[in-house]
Amino acid sequence: MATQVDRLKEDPLRSFRFKVTFGGAGNGDRYKFGEAGFMSVSGLSMTTEVIPYREGGMNTVSRKMPGQSDFSPVNFSRGLIVGEPSMMLWMNDLFDALQGSGGNRIPDFRVNVDIFLLAHPWPGPNPIPLAGWRLLNAWPTSVAFSDLDAGANSISITQMSLVHEGWYFKLNPTIDGSGVSL
Repeated sequence: MATQVDRLKEDPLRSFRFKVTFGGAGNGDRYKFGEAGFMSVSGLSMTTEVIPYREGGMNTVSRKMPGQSDFSPVNFSRGLIVGEPSMMLWMNDLFDALQGSGGNRIPDFRVNVDIFLLAHPWPGPNPIPLAGWRLLNAWPTSVAFSDLDAGANSISITQMSLVHEGWYFKLNPTIDGSGVSL
């Protein structure tokens, strides 16, 4: 029977509370660069503009209807990415789109990002997701890496911010190759 220490050695993401997958779900596997674990996620919020209007015959009170919604950037802190580091491919495609050097095709750098809030500590061999969010059409606006370590087999991220065009939320999702089960 594996001890807690053995499981930590086998799974470097075990001590993180949030599991994050980039791409894959509806975006193909172009930017799917393994799994990421983060200690902190903030900014999952939205604001909807209020549009007041007057209704005919009812001029004493203004009615209100929803306008355009805006989603705040999501910030990730103290993270670790394990697996293939194709995050650099994601960043290069973003730079190509900004500089217009994508040739005849501007790369689509927007991807869906799945965030899972995990039960902590994990009671068994597999993580239990308590809640899940899918960010739609997300892309990075800032990334800060930790110091480089030649002996490490991972990419440590100090801070990363993603902008996106909306999100879905689900309680008790399942974790599989397609991400949050919506």
